[in-house]
Amino acid sequence: MRILLSHGLPFSLAHGGTQTVINELMIEYAHLGINVDYEKWWLQEQPCDIIHSFGRPSYINVKLAHEKGIRTVMTEYLDQVSSRPQWYRLLQRFAVQSLGCVNGGSMDRLGWKVYKELNALIYTTQHEWEVAQYIFGANHNCGYIIPHGLRPEAINALSRSSTSGQYLVSVATITERKNSILLAKAAIEANIPVHFIGKPYAKDKYFRQFSELVDNKYVFYHGFVSEEEKYELLIKAKGFVLLSRFESGCVAVYEAAAAGLPLLLPSLPWAETGYPDTKYLSHVRLTNIKNIANGLTSFYENNKRQSDMTFPVLSWNDIAKKYVEIYEKVMNESK
Repeated sequence: MRILLSHGLPFSLAHGGTQTVINELMIEYAHLGINVDYEKWWLQEQPCDIIHSFGRPSYINVKLAHEKGIRTVMTEYLDQVSSRPQWYRLLQRFAVQSLGCVNGGSMDRLGWKVYKELNALIYTTQHEWEVAQYIFGANHNCGYIIPHGLRPEAINALSRSSTSGQYLVSVATITERKNSILLAKAAIEANIPVHFIGKPYAKDKYFRQFSELVDNKYVFYHGFVSEEEKYELLIKAKGFVLLSRFESGCVAVYEAAAAGLPLLLPSLPWAETGYPDTKYLSHVRLTNIKNIANGLTSFYENNKRQSDMTFPVLSWNDIAKKYVEIYEKVMNESK
């Protein structure tokens, strides 16, 4: 079984969770003896049995692959779409259905038709899979849910005992989608120390505005640190906070859970439906700075790191095996 991994956005332009997932799967596939390579668009000949796209592939790519007897699998992160209000999703569903009735060519160009053509569709959460079916009419027989994972050494490092520090920690790219500035302002308003870990996509206006809030009293910024430094900051924290507008699972949340940290996430679909039930998961509405500051204060005063995982976290090896099971299934099915 030969697998090609495909992704349309260069990691040099946007690092993040998708890059982590692809890199970790490449490592684990090698351990499992899976013949895997990156899709090399410049080669005229690159034999494979399955093309696994991260992100929605074009309809023509899927069509051409099937004509050559190649199965197609997609892992899609519908974080932004699935975090929109229900009324917005209803309008989007109506638009998709209307364009499909009026102009089938638009469905091809926009990539919506692939939801009925792919051999398997993989999502991080049940909510995102349900949205894919609701809006795009995804084939309900081809959907799978696979969460993120961590390396065994990461799980071991995050499970170490440690003296508890008197701060919260947030691991995320410093960008508008993560609401880094909103969290920093709330930390200052609440007089709660929050340690930020992560680099920006670019040293743009947003990052400069965030940097101006760093006071090393309530807003600490560590930048991009080594894995060992990150784990050390996590296991000494009282809790983890992330106020992103949308996420698909989010590897940083899994790291915090493996460390036994209570979680403070926004009252948004990605955070309310994307993780196993646990009494150590709290939510705050992103209405205004004062409300978020109150939420930070309550969370800070009533939580501390636990000795067990906040919710169960699998290793990347376990995650890779789940993907391989799907590959084997689609290989055994007729197109």
